[in-house]
Amino acid sequence: MRHVPALVKRELSSYFLRPMAYFVLLGFQVIAMLDYFQLVELLSEPRAVLSFSGQLNPMNYYVAGSWMFWVALLIAVPALTMRLIAEERRTGTIEGLMTVPVTETEVVLGKWIAGVVMYLALLVPFAIYLPFLKQVGGYELDPEPLISLAVGLTTMGMMFMSIGVAFSAATRNQVEAAVGTFVVLLAMLLITVLNQVVPEWAEAVSFLSVYVQLSEFAAGRLDLRVVALHLSVTVFALFLAVKVLEARRES
Repeated sequence: MRHVPALVKRELSSYFLRPMAYFVLLGFQVIAMLDYFQLVELLSEPRAVLSFSGQLNPMNYYVAGSWMFWVALLIAVPALTMRLIAEERRTGTIEGLMTVPVTETEVVLGKWIAGVVMYLALLVPFAIYLPFLKQVGGYELDPEPLISLAVGLTTMGMMFMSIGVAFSAATRNQVEAAVGTFVVLLAMLLITVLNQVVPEWAEAVSFLSVYVQLSEFAAGRLDLRVVALHLSVTVFALFLAVKVLEARRES
């Protein structure tokens, strides 16, 4: 695994050589700002503050319950992962990369870690505004929901990026990789619709829905079963990506 740090550095450099990374970062900055001011406006209402002091938490409105955040995430993850392997296969540079003493596992891990770093960078604007919430919104944040939400966002991002890497490894076409990633992530978000169709599956569907998962994290309920699910899917998706690259090399 000694080549992984060099591969991560290579991928991060390639991200910032393209304008897409800057547009995505700017988009998340704008969304974080809009969500923040909406939350401040909500906290200015006495009944909202009373409700937050009781059983709800503002993080459910700031991140988990923000439709803008979810839409941006569904677009950003495919955009950041679609070229990781698919572009190298299309241009033939993957063959040159694999001729050096680098294993398929190192290549996949290097690209995935770089993607996770970019994903975490997208969340930085949301964290920047939080210290001002007490001063501007007059609300004292509970650290437990913040820690729980941070863990949940991180493991969810690891899972999302691994799915994107797997699709990028499976095709030479960036658009196909992006569409495949988008469809899977959208299904993981909208699976809660099944609660209306098959009420008997409500508990299982709620456990699998990333929207419900993040809402629970934002409320301070850190379910280690969900964390284990995220990590398991991550390992499985990365394993598939490695096997795809091994099969391509042998063929």
